[in-house]
Amino acid sequence: MRASVPARAGLRLLPGGVEDPLNGAGWDAPAPLARPADRCEPWPLDPRRATGFLQGARAAGLAVELAAVIAVERLLLEEDLHQLGLGKASTVLDALAGQARVRRELSEPASAYLASLECDRRASSRTPAMLALPARLRERIGAREAAELLDARMLASAIAWERAAVLSGRTMSEWALFTLAAGGG
Repeated sequence: MRASVPARAGLRLLPGGVEDPLNGAGWDAPAPLARPADRCEPWPLDPRRATGFLQGARAAGLAVELAAVIAVERLLLEEDLHQLGLGKASTVLDALAGQARVRRELSEPASAYLASLECDRRASSRTPAMLALPARLRERIGAREAAELLDARMLASAIAWERAAVLSGRTMSEWALFTLAAGGG
């Protein structure tokens, strides 16, 4: 039997127990900084060693935390592609990512995450001392530091690849490898 939840003025209960202030009217939720299902772990960031990346994230209109997550996954994918002898596949994936379209209805959290990948001039300009990196990526980077993996030159590609991945219901790594296996490269 479901427990009774006391009614609060201006709030309604959404699936998963999340309350919607003011019934959604005029409420601007903070943009997600990682995929909704990612369990994140702390990763130290020395801003003095990542100034180029920080400038690139701000120029792209992304929160530093979000930009870092997608840039790291993009770089790890690049390393995987080279290891598999598919170094030139990045160009193909860039082109295919630009053609990505919604293929199925997205959940509200996925839609919010997708929206956070768009240029958001309201994105915080603060520089965090710690990044929240998904555990699935944290395991792959080992002892490498943020400054070694954050490359502003990959941000445009990382945004496009992550957008394509979200639209297909996959992670960036899943999207890239599936796309290539399906004959995209």
